Amino acid sequence: MAPAITEIVFTLGRGGQLVGVTKFCDFPDEALKIAKIGGLLDMNMEALLALTPEVIIAYPEHYAKVKLLESRVRVLVVKHKTLSDLFDSIIKIGGVLHAEKKAREMVLAMKNNLAAVAVENRGKKKIRTLIVAGRNADELKNMYIVGRSDFLNELLEIAGGMNAYQGAVDYPNISMETVIFLDPELILEVSAFYEGISDEIIFQLWRPFTMLQAVRNQRITIIKKSFWLRPGSRIGLVAEELADILSPAKKLEKSVSKN
Repeated sequence: MAPAITEIVFTLGRGGQLVGVTKFCDFPDEALKIAKIGGLLDMNMEALLALTPEVIIAYPEHYAKVKLLESRVRVLVVKHKTLSDLFDSIIKIGGVLHAEKKAREMVLAMKNNLAAVAVENRGKKKIRTLIVAGRNADELKNMYIVGRSDFLNELLEIAGGMNAYQGAVDYPNISMETVIFLDPELILEVSAFYEGISDEIIFQLWRPFTMLQAVRNQRITIIKKSFWLRPGSRIGLVAEELADILSPAKKLEKSVSKN
């Protein structure tokens, strides 16, 4: 019931068992052919039950809805906030799908991938980075940034960076005044959901704020890959791309497009 869950199921070799996914489940391509049961938090329960699933795999934020179905179908709730949550979730999903061995191999491969990235970037100067996960598409307002307890923050640290935000809120909603106070050296804009907004418009929004180190040094990177925000099977790729972006040589406004 989430794009990351769908990706995990396919990586485990069990994509053929999926009977329903959300409208945001777009990877791999085979997922586009599976019946859609709504969005992340507005699932159509009647449509879901009509698919007669044997198990529903959901996140804690879905539970208020799916708990009503527990008397009729098995419900597996998996956490996804941290890397540890993700690894535990893969093992649990592998268990219900009878892919325990594949799940263990998958987790080991992911951990080895992340360990290799960490070793390669150990000892480098840590770049203070602000990751903007969402905001008003046409203005620098209503910004939500990645906090320190999120898996993406862990990937940032593995890649050799550090979060410019050191507070305790998971995804704080901040103002431009707070961005100026934080004064990040690098700004990552995850803009996969900014429909109709060009890269140049995004860069233009930031350029007037020359009091920011990231703006003065042209270290603003636009990420057009929605899977950056998904705690799924491609976290190793995210860590590798983060390490590349954090490289001292990367000092120009840049856009990282979809695969």
